[in-house]
Parts: sequence; C-alpha cells; structure tokens
Amino acid sequence: MKTSRILFVDDDKDILMMVEQYLQMQGYDIVTVNSGLKALDMIKDQDIDIVFTDYKMPEFNGLELLAAVKKYKPEVEVIVVTGYGSMESAIQAMKFGSYDYLQKPFKLDHLKLIIDRITDEKKVKDKASLIRKRGRERHKFEGLVGISARMQQVYELIETVGRQNPMVLIQGESGTGKELVARTIHQLSERRENAFVPVNCSGITEGVPAEQMVGHVTALMQKVHGGTIYLDEIAELAPSLRLSILQALEGQQNAKENATRVIAATGKELSDVIASGALKKDFFDMLNAIVIRMPPLRERLEDLCLLINHFVHQACAKGNRRIIGVSPDALDILMSYHWPGNLIQLQNVIERALALGVEEAIQPGDLPAEIQTFSTISKMS
Repeated sequence: MKTSRILFVDDDKDILMMVEQYLQMQGYDIVTVNSGLKALDMIKDQDIDIVFTDYKMPEFNGLELLAAVKKYKPEVEVIVVTGYGSMESAIQAMKFGSYDYLQKPFKLDHLKLIIDRITDEKKVKDKASLIRKRGRERHKFEGLVGISARMQQVYELIETVGRQNPMVLIQGESGTGKELVARTIHQLSERRENAFVPVNCSGITEGVPAEQMVGHVTALMQKVHGGTIYLDEIAELAPSLRLSILQALEGQQNAKENATRVIAATGKELSDVIASGALKKDFFDMLNAIVIRMPPLRERLEDLCLLINHFVHQACAKGNRRIIGVSPDALDILMSYHWPGNLIQLQNVIERALALGVEEAIQPGDLPAEIQTFSTISKMS
C-alpha cells in the first residue's frame, strides 16, 4: 500500500515548521499550508489522504474546510486541531465527520499515533474489500450469527485483524457480543494456544496504590505471555487508575513480538466517552486501536430469525430436548420489540420460554409481559 500523504493546515508558521520537521524525520510524506482556502485547492487537485487543520483560522476556518473536504473527497480523513479548553468546538467537529481531534498544545507523538491508526485502519479496509469481492455472504462466523450487512462488515474486520496484531477497541451496547468478538479474534490469531484473560475494568475500584496496579497489570501480561488480555468496559476504569494502566500499556507497546495483545471494549459512543472526560484523549491515543463497532439488535432485525433459531437449538441441546419452534404470532411480537438488552435479552427470552415447559412452539403467552405489552402499545400507536 502506498504511503499516506499528509496535509497540515495552520496560520501559525512556527507550528507548521515544527510539524513538518518532525513528520519528515519520522519518514512521513507531509506538506503544509497556512490557509484553509489553499488547503482546499490542494485537496481538490492532489492526492491527500490525511488532513490536520486548525479550527480557528481567518477567511476559511477548520470546520468549513472539514465540511468541504467531506463534500469533495469523503474518503479523506480530517483531524481538527482546537485551542486549549475548546471542547465544544471539538465535539462539533466530530459531529461534522472529523476522524479525531487534537487540543493545543499537542504532543508531536500524538500526531504519529493518529496517523498510524488511520494507516492501520486503511490496511484493514483494503483487505476487507478484497474479502468482500469473494462474494461470500456468511450467516455465521465462528460463534457469531447474522447475515445483515452490518454483521458482514464485522466478520470482515475480525478476519483481517485476527491475523494481524493491532490493538482492537470494540464499541457496542451491553449484550451485543463484544467479548465474543474479542475471543473470536484471539482464536483466529497465532496466539490461540495461549491464554485469553478477560478483565472487568468497572470492577477495579478506587484506592488501589498506583505502584500496585502497574505491577499487577504488568505481571498479568507476563503471565499471559503472548496471549490476549481483554479490558472490558475500559471507560469505567476508576480515574485514579488510568495513569497506572497507561504506564502498563506503554511498557506493553515497547515489548517484543511475544508481547501480550490488548483488546479493549466500551459500551459507550467513543466521541461521548472522550467528550465527557470518562476516557482521556491520551489514553485513547495510546490504545491506537482498530475500532470494531457492534450494532445493536434493533439495527439488525433481519438477523432475528437466525438468532432465535440459534438460541433455540442451543437451549434444546443444553436441556436434551427436541427442537421446538416459534409461532408466527410470537415471531411478530419479537420482531416489533426494540431489544434494549440485545442478544443477551433475546437468549434469556428463549431460555425462559423453554423453562416454562413449551412443548411444540413458543406462543405469545410464553413471552415476558413487558415484551407483550410493548407490542400491544406499538400497534395502538
């Protein structure tokens, strides 16, 4: 894959000189301009892959440049650089399609982290496109079930990153299967013979000494020794422990080839997590991860029949029972429900029905009252 060409836009010549010198020393193809209008002309006429633009500039500001770039060349990734404390402008930029944001004064190595993350994601997308061209439409991938377009994209990403070694950040609501994705990535990798260790970050409480936490995490990574650590709900990590985990991750990144792989997950939108301060920007940059977004069940209802069949077979096999079905009326109710608990809730509904002694098919009366009520209210409205 060709080297990404980077454009940095700022009306401060000192910043342009500093950035250009640093990125050239790092081996990047970098060009700088001091005007948003000049930048737009260059983007229209030349091959530019990544744009860093200052938010506050005369004549044509960073937000206007972002909007124009997304109009003319939506494939170009734009990162908006904001002044210190300008969180509102950063959030606005993210809503307009900014890939990320930087706050001044920024560390030069943060530029490198963002560029490398975009480059890694581009490699994954390119490989995913090749996989897509094979025309394979899978209804199941390892333990994951679904034929929807959203799940096909997830399968492609998993298949690609499983055989590489980037850090991975999985975003999705509770119950969407984030840990199952992490385990699947581990099983597809060359690390499959080593341990997979899940860590619930929300269960790590305040009051643990920093030295003890760094030592604990470092020892855990050494114990896994080339396996995978899964940091679940990383945004829930107690604030006083973030620095400790960050230091352990920095040591992990500097380790050799047999270093432990880190896969993290959060149930919150990434932009909301950063904007709220629940996860600091430097922590997110440190992960430098490929992002896999797990769709909620309500956004992949075309998978519902497959999932119901999957969970019915699982439950019947577990209870050594013959396979039962779902009546058309019950299926209509299930299809109209909004599934706030996602896959876990659906699985519980199926297992509950079988526990009630269903013999032939699950009927509307075998479903939880809140699901039946929701369906009734939906029809009335």
